[in-house]
Amino acid sequence: MTFLENYADHLWFVLGAALVFIPLEHVLPRRKEQKLLRPALKLDLAFMLLGVVGTMLAAAVFVVIMVGLFINIVPDAARSFVGAQPIWLQVLGLIIFGDLYYYWAHRLFHTVPGLWKFHAVHHSIEEMGWAASYRTHPIDTAVTNSGFVIIVLLFGVDPAAYALFGVQFAWHSLLKHSNVAVGWGVLRWLYVTPLFHHWHHANVAEAHDKNFAAQFPLWDVLFGTALMTPDRDPPQYGVDDPVPANFLGALAYPFRPDGPGESVPVLEPSAAD
Repeated sequence: MTFLENYADHLWFVLGAALVFIPLEHVLPRRKEQKLLRPALKLDLAFMLLGVVGTMLAAAVFVVIMVGLFINIVPDAARSFVGAQPIWLQVLGLIIFGDLYYYWAHRLFHTVPGLWKFHAVHHSIEEMGWAASYRTHPIDTAVTNSGFVIIVLLFGVDPAAYALFGVQFAWHSLLKHSNVAVGWGVLRWLYVTPLFHHWHHANVAEAHDKNFAAQFPLWDVLFGTALMTPDRDPPQYGVDDPVPANFLGALAYPFRPDGPGESVPVLEPSAAD
C-alpha cells in the first residue's frame, strides 16, 4: 500500500469517526458544559490532517531501524510458534505484549526531560475530545505506537490479526480521549476505560506519572502506576509547560532551547520507582 493510499484510508477513518463521536459527545457528554466547537478544535484538526503525515514518515523510519537491529535475534522457531497460533490469540498477544512496549516507551517520555518536551504536546490538551487524540508530536507517536508494528514484523504475526488489532486499537484510542460518559464496570481492570486515561491527562499532583498503559491496565497495576478513580472526574487537564497553541509552534516546541521561565518539569517519582 502506498503512502497516498494510507493517507486516504486515514481520511475515510476520520470521516467515519466523526459520524460516530460527534453525536456521542453531544448525547452522552462526560463534561456537559464542554462545547462541541471548543477553542482548541482547530489545533486538533491540524494534527489530525497534517500532523499525521509526519507521524507516518517518522514511524516508517523508526520501524525500519528497529526491525533491522533485531530481525536476526528472533529465532525462526519463535516466528513459527506465533504463526501457528489462532488469529484471536495473536490479536490478544499483540494487545498484551505490544502494550507492554507501549507502557515503557510512554513512561520513558514522561521520565527523560528531552523526550518529555515531545510528549508535552499531547498533554497540552485542556479539553478532552475524540479529535484531541490526534494532538501528538510525530516523534512521540512514532516511537510509542510503533511497538505493535515491530512485533508483527519480527514475529511474523498474521496480517489478519494485525488488521483486527488495528481496528480496535484505533477506535479505542479515540474513545478513551473522547468527552463521552461510558465505563466498563468491573471490566475496567481488564481494558483501559476513558476515565482511566482521562486521569492520565489530569493536571493535578495525584495523577502525575499514572495510567501509562494504552489498553491493558494490568501493566500499571503491576508496576505501581495505576490510579483507579471511577467515582470522580479529573478537576482539570493540561500541562504547565509553555507549549504553543498553534500547529507549527507545537511541532517546533521540543526543539526550542529552554529559556528564562521555561524549565523542564521535574516529575514526581511513581510508586514503582
